[in-house]
Amino acid sequence: MKTNMLIRRLPFMLLLCLSLQGFSQPTDERVAYLKANASVVKNIDPDNEDYSDLDPLKGALKDKIVVGLGEQTHYDGQTFKAKTRLVKFLHQKLGYSVLAFESGFYDCYKAWQQIQEGKPAIEAARKSIYPFWVSEETEELFRYIDRQKNTEHPLVIAGIDCKFSSAYSRENLLPDFEAYLQKSGSTALQDTAEWGKFKAALKNAIAYSDYLNKLSEADTLALHNTLNRVLVELDDQAEVQRAPVQENFFWRQFCRSTLTEARKKFTKVQVRDVQMGENLVFLQRELYKDRKVIVWAASSHLTYNGTNIEREFYQNNLRLGDHIRQAYGEAYYNIGFTGYRGKIGKLLFFHLINVKKHKEGSIEYALGQTGYPFLFLDLNRPDLPKWLQEPLVARPFGYREMRMRIPQVMDGLFYTREIFERKPVPRPENNL
Repeated sequence: MKTNMLIRRLPFMLLLCLSLQGFSQPTDERVAYLKANASVVKNIDPDNEDYSDLDPLKGALKDKIVVGLGEQTHYDGQTFKAKTRLVKFLHQKLGYSVLAFESGFYDCYKAWQQIQEGKPAIEAARKSIYPFWVSEETEELFRYIDRQKNTEHPLVIAGIDCKFSSAYSRENLLPDFEAYLQKSGSTALQDTAEWGKFKAALKNAIAYSDYLNKLSEADTLALHNTLNRVLVELDDQAEVQRAPVQENFFWRQFCRSTLTEARKKFTKVQVRDVQMGENLVFLQRELYKDRKVIVWAASSHLTYNGTNIEREFYQNNLRLGDHIRQAYGEAYYNIGFTGYRGKIGKLLFFHLINVKKHKEGSIEYALGQTGYPFLFLDLNRPDLPKWLQEPLVARPFGYREMRMRIPQVMDGLFYTREIFERKPVPRPENNL
C-alpha cells in the first residue's frame, strides 16, 4: 500500500524537484555574477579614511560633474553612515566640493555664510537642512565640514529645494532680502503698501511650505508681482553694479525659485523637481562655477527614465534626475541604495518599515545571498548580464517592492545588509 502511494507521488515529487532546481539555478548564476563584479566595501564607518575599498568608484565616476547620493527613506541610519563616508571620499579623492541638499535654497545659502563666520556646521545644519539629516550617523559629516572650511578646498553646503526648510527662512530671510534690495537700489521697498503685502505673503509661504495649506490667491499674486518686479530690476546691469555680483546671482535665482514655490499648489505638474533641477544647474554653473557637485536627496527624486519603473507615478512625472540628465547627460551619475533586513519607525505596535523577506527573483535576494555586508555595483558596465537588464523586483524607493529595469533608472547601487532607524542628535542644553 505504501509502495503504491509512493509510486503515485513520484511525478509530483519529480516536478517539485525540477521546479526548485529551476529557481536555484538562476539565483546561483546571479550570486556568482555579483560576487565576481560587485565591489566589496569593507565598512561604512564615517571615521574610516582608508578609501582603498572605494577605489573602483574612481573609474565609475571619471568625468562625472554631478553625483547623486540617494536614500530609500529619510530615516535610514545605515544609509546615512554610508553616504557620509562617500561624501568624504568624493571630496578628498575626486575633487567634489559642493554638497547640495534636498533642502531650502535660501536656508543652506545662509548656513554656509554662518559656517564661514564661525558657527559650528551642525548648528547651522539644524537651522537649514531638514531635521532628519542631523543624526548620530551624520555627525562626522558636519565635523568634517568644520575641519575643511578654512582650507583651500572647503566642502560647501548648498540647497536646491524651492521649499523653505528650516529656521533661517523664518528668522533671517526677510531682513536679508530687504538689506540686499536696499544695497542694490531696488524701488520695490519704496512702495510700502505693496511691500507690506509681500512680507505677509512670504511669511505665509514659509509657514505653509511643508504643509498641505495652500497659499491664498491674494498671497500668490503679491509674491508674483513683487518678485517679478525685483527680477526685472536685477536684470538691469546698472542696478547689478551696486551690489556684489555673486549676491546678485543668488537673489535673482531666489526670486525664480520662490515663484515656483508659490505656484506649486496650483498645478498638477511636479514643478518642485523641475525647480530643484534648475537650482542645481545654477549652483554648478553660476554661483559655484565649474565645481563638481554631490546631491544628497531621496532616490525617488534622483532617479530618471521613469518609464522603466512599473509604477504610474514615475511613468507620468519627470523627476529631478531627469532634469540633471538633460543638463549634464552622461556627466551625471546617480547612486541608489538598498538594504536586506531591518526595521525603521513605529506606529503603535507596528513598524512603518519592516524589511525581512524578499522575492527570490529580486535584486535584494541575490545581493543577500552573497553574504557580504556592503557592496557597490556599477550599473554602467558594458558587460551587464541579460538578467540584470530585464525588469527586476527591487526596493530602492521607500523599500516598496517595484519592478524596474535598474540600470535604466540609476547608474550605481550601494547595498547594505542591515538597515536601522537613524538616531537624532539632542540639541545642546543651552539651545533648548
